[in-house]
Amino acid sequence: MDVESYTDLIPLIFLGFVFFIVAVSALYWAAKKGQLRNFDSQAKTIFTDEEPEGEVSDSFPSKKIRNKKAEIRK
Repeated sequence: MDVESYTDLIPLIFLGFVFFIVAVSALYWAAKKGQLRNFDSQAKTIFTDEEPEGEVSDSFPSKKIRNKKAEIRK
Protein backbone atom coordinates (compact mmCIF):
# COMPACT_ATOMS: atom_id res chain seq x y z
CA MET A 1 0.00 0.00 0.00
CA ASP A 2 1.40 3.33 -1.05
CA VAL A 3 1.72 6.25 1.31
CA GLU A 4 -0.70 8.28 -0.82
CA SER A 5 -3.46 5.72 -0.26
CA TYR A 6 -3.26 6.15 3.52
CA THR A 7 -4.94 9.53 3.14
CA ASP A 8 -8.11 7.62 2.19
CA LEU A 9 -8.19 6.31 5.76
CA ILE A 10 -8.41 9.76 7.36
CA PRO A 11 -12.26 9.81 7.49
CA LEU A 12 -12.29 6.34 9.00
CA ILE A 13 -9.72 7.31 11.62
CA PHE A 14 -11.70 10.48 12.41
CA LEU A 15 -14.94 8.50 12.84
CA GLY A 16 -13.15 6.02 15.09
CA PHE A 17 -11.84 8.86 17.21
CA VAL A 18 -15.32 10.42 17.49
CA PHE A 19 -16.81 7.05 18.46
CA PHE A 20 -14.13 6.61 21.14
CA ILE A 21 -14.82 10.07 22.58
CA VAL A 22 -18.59 9.42 22.65
CA ALA A 23 -18.11 6.04 24.35
CA VAL A 24 -15.81 7.48 27.02
CA SER A 25 -18.23 10.37 27.57
CA ALA A 26 -21.17 7.96 27.98
CA LEU A 27 -19.25 5.89 30.53
CA TYR A 28 -18.26 9.04 32.42
CA TRP A 29 -21.88 10.25 32.46
CA ALA A 30 -23.14 6.84 33.66
CA ALA A 31 -20.57 6.74 36.46
CA LYS A 32 -21.30 10.33 37.49
CA LYS A 33 -25.09 9.75 37.62
CA GLY A 34 -24.71 6.52 39.62
CA GLN A 35 -25.90 4.19 36.87
CA LEU A 36 -23.03 1.79 37.54
CA ARG A 37 -23.78 1.32 41.25
CA ASN A 38 -25.76 -1.52 42.77
CA PHE A 39 -26.48 -3.60 39.67
CA ASP A 40 -28.65 -6.07 41.62
CA SER A 41 -31.29 -3.55 42.62
CA GLN A 42 -31.29 -2.01 39.15
CA ALA A 43 -31.90 -5.43 37.59
CA LYS A 44 -34.93 -6.06 39.82
CA THR A 45 -36.77 -2.87 38.89
CA ILE A 46 -38.57 -4.63 36.03
CA PHE A 47 -40.35 -7.04 38.40
CA THR A 48 -43.74 -6.19 39.92
CA ASP A 49 -46.28 -7.90 42.15
CA GLU A 50 -48.00 -9.27 39.04
CA GLU A 51 -44.76 -10.78 37.73
CA PRO A 52 -42.56 -11.49 40.76
CA GLU A 53 -38.91 -12.34 40.55
CA GLY A 54 -38.11 -16.04 40.17
CA GLU A 55 -41.56 -17.15 38.99
CA VAL A 56 -42.18 -18.12 35.38
CA SER A 57 -45.24 -16.26 34.13
CA ASP A 58 -44.78 -16.73 30.37
CA SER A 59 -44.01 -19.93 28.52
CA PHE A 60 -44.47 -21.62 25.16
CA PRO A 61 -47.22 -24.21 24.83
CA SER A 62 -46.05 -27.76 25.14
CA LYS A 63 -45.82 -30.05 22.10
CA LYS A 64 -48.78 -32.10 23.32
CA ILE A 65 -51.07 -29.07 23.31
CA ARG A 66 -49.86 -28.01 19.86
CA ASN A 67 -50.45 -31.52 18.49
CA LYS A 68 -54.01 -31.53 19.90
CA LYS A 69 -54.73 -28.16 18.28
CA ALA A 70 -53.41 -29.46 14.93
CA GLU A 71 -55.72 -32.50 15.18
CA ILE A 72 -58.70 -30.26 15.93
CA ARG A 73 -58.02 -28.15 12.84
CA LYS A 74 -58.06 -31.22 10.56
